Amino acid sequence: MFRVGFSGESKYVAAVYTPVLPEDVEIFYFRVVPDRQVESTFRVVDAEDRVFQTSRTRIVPGNEARLRLNLRGEWQEKWGGKQETDQPKLPLKALHLIVNRGSDAAVTLRINGVEAEAPFLNEKPFRGDDFRFTAFGCDVTGVWTNGTNPRLKLTVSAPDTFDKGTRLVLRFPDMYRDKVQRFEIKPGKTVTHEYTAPLSLGGCAFNTYVIPVALERNGRVLAQTETRLRGTDSPDWSRRLTTAEADENSIIGTGVHFNQALKPNSGNSGWYEYETILKKLSVAGIKYIRDDFWPRRDDGTPGITSERLERLKAAKRHGFKVIAIIPTFADQTIEYFLEGVRGLVNDTRDYVAIYEIGNEPHNFGGWTTKYPGGSWNAKQPDNSTSRWLLEHVKYTQAAAKLIRELAPEAKIIGGGCVTSANIRYLQAGIPQELNGIVDHPYTTMMPPERLAFGTPFNKRDGVKAGGPNLTLPEVVDAYKEQFAKINRSDLSLYFTEFGYSTYVYNGRSELSAYGFAAYTEPAQAAYITRRFLQCLTMPEIKAVVQYDALNDYGGNPFEGEANFGLLNADYSPKPSYFAMQNLATLFDGAKYTPAVAQLVKIEEQPLQRAGKRDILIDWEMNGKVLLKADNSLHAHLFETAGGLRLAIWSGQQYSEEFAKRTAVIRIRNHAASAGKTVGTDLVTGKCFDVPSRPDGSDLILKIAVGGNPITVTLF
Repeated sequence: MFRVGFSGESKYVAAVYTPVLPEDVEIFYFRVVPDRQVESTFRVVDAEDRVFQTSRTRIVPGNEARLRLNLRGEWQEKWGGKQETDQPKLPLKALHLIVNRGSDAAVTLRINGVEAEAPFLNEKPFRGDDFRFTAFGCDVTGVWTNGTNPRLKLTVSAPDTFDKGTRLVLRFPDMYRDKVQRFEIKPGKTVTHEYTAPLSLGGCAFNTYVIPVALERNGRVLAQTETRLRGTDSPDWSRRLTTAEADENSIIGTGVHFNQALKPNSGNSGWYEYETILKKLSVAGIKYIRDDFWPRRDDGTPGITSERLERLKAAKRHGFKVIAIIPTFADQTIEYFLEGVRGLVNDTRDYVAIYEIGNEPHNFGGWTTKYPGGSWNAKQPDNSTSRWLLEHVKYTQAAAKLIRELAPEAKIIGGGCVTSANIRYLQAGIPQELNGIVDHPYTTMMPPERLAFGTPFNKRDGVKAGGPNLTLPEVVDAYKEQFAKINRSDLSLYFTEFGYSTYVYNGRSELSAYGFAAYTEPAQAAYITRRFLQCLTMPEIKAVVQYDALNDYGGNPFEGEANFGLLNADYSPKPSYFAMQNLATLFDGAKYTPAVAQLVKIEEQPLQRAGKRDILIDWEMNGKVLLKADNSLHAHLFETAGGLRLAIWSGQQYSEEFAKRTAVIRIRNHAASAGKTVGTDLVTGKCFDVPSRPDGSDLILKIAVGGNPITVTLF
């Protein structure tokens, strides 16, 4: 009951409502009955302390009136706050129902109820998994009551000797921060608790919520299990594809060095257990593996050794597509080189999908030694092309013609230089038999969206190898432009190496000339995923190979070259392994088309001013070549075997310093997916609900983005 008594100069009285609301509730109804005629208005205070007020509504006495407030409607007045805005910013701080002074000094207004209109409400039941676990003498059982409002009965028994202060902790997955509930353990007693799953708007029927259940003390997890709460329409979110199941057109690959370890006591002996590694990579759904294949046996005869052939056969059994590198050496004659190529291809053509001619000739094969004076980017002082590259092109031309004759179905790729040298490679005259150009787009010290090839480096490189913003799409565009100039628009790109090392600085590493920064394992996982996602948006790229599958040379923590792996030296997985596994399944069969891409629009991507970055790196350490940070969000929609999936990530350098930023994204013509959107962290695999609502025929998503890329599946 709302009794109003006006006195003196008072003009209105307000009933203040401060609800905690689910996401995207924008329409309210107040059901009121006055005892005499009154005029009322609504006033709201938004998240930025702006005040918005509606026009007056006359209410007649005796009957219940249903007053409607639309937060996206028209406002008669607005004032206050620090920023001018047309609409209130959610969440609301307060909502006022105002009764204005009329002819009567006393008015009674009965408020029968306040209703909020949600864009959708799931009314389908959920089914939970019962569980039991015992640790340190404490016994915990959980029994679900299934339905639209699922509840979990917890029974906890602890002995007298059990440490006080231990708690049973449940963490419900949430996009922003997991919703945590804690129950204190009572030593010497059996206690029951009821846990109600905190489902917003009835939850999402297409999600399966994985809820960790842990015993914790002093902030430490003593023991843990988990329970699952499944929606009626939920797919099996835990299932991951194997390599054999993955789409044949998958671009996802990794490098291996099986042929460096043909004996258990070899210098890089971790690779000797090739079956162990192949099985792990197969479970991750990785499609390509890339390895070196010497074109002569130990006795000098052309062809492959039996040990190397066994590794090829094993890869085929697991469903891998093999990229075989054929090393090139400047001190070999072309005739001698081709003799080896003939023997190698004859022995391997049933097991190899792609032959890669040469590998980084500016680094390997003695090309710059035999033809001195050439630089790493193949630019001479007069901007002509270095001889080492022109000589290497001759070997590529000869090998490509021979391989096409011997293995007509195989793909043949070459180049393998840095981007600017590859442009010169194309200008020098590549053979018609070549299907694609190899690039190794390492970013060395930067996030994956930036490359040190483009307009600021034009003088250094002497050719156009990118654009003004130093982005990967600009580099790809530079290739496409050069393909068109030589009438080879049929050419594709193959990124057969890129990666991030997780070595440790030791005080000397920081001062060395080694060009790769030392990354944390979570950063490595996020950056690898971001690179693959961006490459999926460019159909010109046919394969992307992360370097590499296993930490080399025993995984010496202080050695940069020893820590690029998805797996540690003992074959245990790093976070990047699970990221690749999640990516391979969730983006299986991914298709990125202009028609689908144009459906996405980032409406809002605010970034708190403390989180904004300016200079990413002074590349040449001269104060002149300053690479700017990318503060924007990247959002791309794909058609996949599992339906439409949106990938979204921040282009900033990886950091867990600040809380997640929130983006508002519009998906055109997909309003039917409102309330049926499930997010997945592509590094951890954690699934969570993503708030969504219809806006006409469009779908509006509100997404929290942190350090890890995420995907949102639309049902």
